[in-house]
Amino acid sequence: MNCIRRLLLTSGTSLLLVAGICLATVPANAAVTPAAPLQEEMQYLTASQLAEEEHLMAVLWIQRSAEYRALSYQAYNLATMEVDKAIEQRRKEEKKKLSEQKRSLRPLAVVLDIDDTIVSNAPMQVHYLEHPEARANFNAWEQWILQQNELIPGAGDFLKHADKHGVQIFYVTARGPQDKEATIRFLQKAGLPFPDATHLLMNDRSGSKMKNFARLARRYDIICYLGDNAGDFPIGAVREDNEISYKKEAGEIKSGSETTKSSDTEAKHKFIREKNETAAEPGTELQTGKDKTKMMLDIAAMLKHDKNAKRNRIVDGYKRDFGTKFILLPNPLYGDWENNLAKNYRKLPSAQHIALRKAALKSPPVTAGKKT
Repeated sequence: MNCIRRLLLTSGTSLLLVAGICLATVPANAAVTPAAPLQEEMQYLTASQLAEEEHLMAVLWIQRSAEYRALSYQAYNLATMEVDKAIEQRRKEEKKKLSEQKRSLRPLAVVLDIDDTIVSNAPMQVHYLEHPEARANFNAWEQWILQQNELIPGAGDFLKHADKHGVQIFYVTARGPQDKEATIRFLQKAGLPFPDATHLLMNDRSGSKMKNFARLARRYDIICYLGDNAGDFPIGAVREDNEISYKKEAGEIKSGSETTKSSDTEAKHKFIREKNETAAEPGTELQTGKDKTKMMLDIAAMLKHDKNAKRNRIVDGYKRDFGTKFILLPNPLYGDWENNLAKNYRKLPSAQHIALRKAALKSPPVTAGKKT
């Protein structure tokens, strides 16, 4: 046993000596490759990763909480009640129509969004948390559509109930035309009613569903609309772009090779404002001569143009319709409310997303403590 111990000690000493020699031969200024866990930790701390991590609690709430399931059941129970009331009312109208020989009544229908209204995208959000670069990968999104199998609680039962009672079902989605075939295949695989091109209305690239809503309203009596976004209802709460404001630096403001003093006449100031308003996309030179994406955002100015107050007022105007005509499902993951914080919000760097989100928070008023 002592011999074995000596052998092990001798071998260990030799290994340490060899390691020391190897380290000694490494130049002082040479880059040392960190261990894999350290690399992962450093990547975790990037702005892109941090922006994704802000969704972590929302994803967990959807996937784990009983409250999310209860709210989903509640939404679809309300929708079922509306369908039953409409069917009963239709029976009365049909009897009256027969007695008075009136023209035919329009068919009954319900209109639903798809993503996070019928099917949960939380698993895909988990994938984005682990692989932020996948957001720009259309193939990953298309594959996800085909693999979707997690219907939101209550959705399947409601759709079957509506179909059983002769109610038409229309899926009005923000997905683009390129997703149409994959979406139809998903509807078919999930066994949902009306999985065809007639009942699936895609985004017309305007970002608004209002045209599709108007087209359906002309031909059908819509019982109710279901969605997870205010834009999923025909109330005009559409996504709007806001102007991005950048902080002006004191001193000179450059425009190409021409230099203009900031204290010049109002005409020159007007010229500069107009140039700012028509500035090119990120990556071009503005009047300060700086890359637009590297200029410091004027967060306060951006939030003054936040369109969410307008959307809130629109919703307030329809407050009596929510829970009956308009049925909203919970979705803390994403929404047009966030895109309304700034123009081209989705194209802004992750660090600016974080700054905007924090600046938009409402803090309690600060009051001076009473002296005792």
